[in-house]
Amino acid sequence: MGAEMNITAAFLFFVECYHVFSHAIILFRVRSLPRKDLVRVRYYFFLDTLTVFVVCFLYTGRLRWIACIQIIQHMFYVVTWERSFLAKRVIAWSSLDWLRAPQSTQWAWFEILGTLFDLSVHAANTYILGQFLSTAEIIISLMLSQCLLYAVIFNPRFAWSSPRGAIPSWVEKRIKVINDDYSSKVE
Repeated sequence: MGAEMNITAAFLFFVECYHVFSHAIILFRVRSLPRKDLVRVRYYFFLDTLTVFVVCFLYTGRLRWIACIQIIQHMFYVVTWERSFLAKRVIAWSSLDWLRAPQSTQWAWFEILGTLFDLSVHAANTYILGQFLSTAEIIISLMLSQCLLYAVIFNPRFAWSSPRGAIPSWVEKRIKVINDDYSSKVE
């Protein structure tokens, strides 16, 4: 590998790092969106899938079997978004509304393991992509993914909030009670 920067690998590494960090933020309940807003980010599941496809099938050619599982999982959610029981449950579990739901007292193993699996796929891709990059390119890509996290997930102008902290009143108004079918109650 020459001294020139590998732009494609650096970009994919940056995006995969963003996925790892954002999935960890949801999994460990650092920040989340109200369900009402989370329903509108269906495209993120598609972009998540597209990244895995590009890394595993087009760029590295590695981990195709695990990419197939992840792609099937995500395409199910993209196609059945807000219609199937499982998609509604993943949306509810990932939202701020979940903490107010009667179901929140039970461990949501399916959602936890699914998110952990997804996070692991992105982490493995990050590791593989890191082998194509210099230390400087890795550090720059990590810094850029952190900047994107702060611009989106930690931006006070967006509805992302910490379930353990003080939720702004305008975000609080967007949080609803979750029904038994994992949709939100309409008031």
